[in-house]
Amino acid sequence: MIERKDKFYREFLENNLFYASFVIGNDGSSIAYNKSPQIGESDAIIKGFKNIKKWKNIKIIGEDFIIYNVDNNKVYAHNEKHGCILIKTNKAYIIGIYPKKQEVSPRSVYLEKFCKQYDEEDIIKINEKEKFVF
Repeated sequence: MIERKDKFYREFLENNLFYASFVIGNDGSSIAYNKSPQIGESDAIIKGFKNIKKWKNIKIIGEDFIIYNVDNNKVYAHNEKHGCILIKTNKAYIIGIYPKKQEVSPRSVYLEKFCKQYDEEDIIKINEKEKFVF
């Protein structure tokens, strides 16, 4: 089962659409990442989703982002160099960061599909205890 789970996370973290991507558990733990969130950032993401309508900015992997669009459990943010998509699923928070000059649409579609698979995948548990780093 670890091999299947490892492959699932690896495909997400090594995709070419995002330069940084990670999965945070509902408890704030880092489950999978290719660039680790800094101390306090996971908690800020969870707090932001609890009051999503008033959420204006976020710091992720040390970069400040301005939130420009909120759509249910999906947040779009950007800064001068990067764009960011954050999605809250039933099991976790999924984040993808990409160079701003690249189009957001294919990244959003990919992340939505991954989030749906993440929630439906039986090998993925809420608040995974294993760490996947690539």
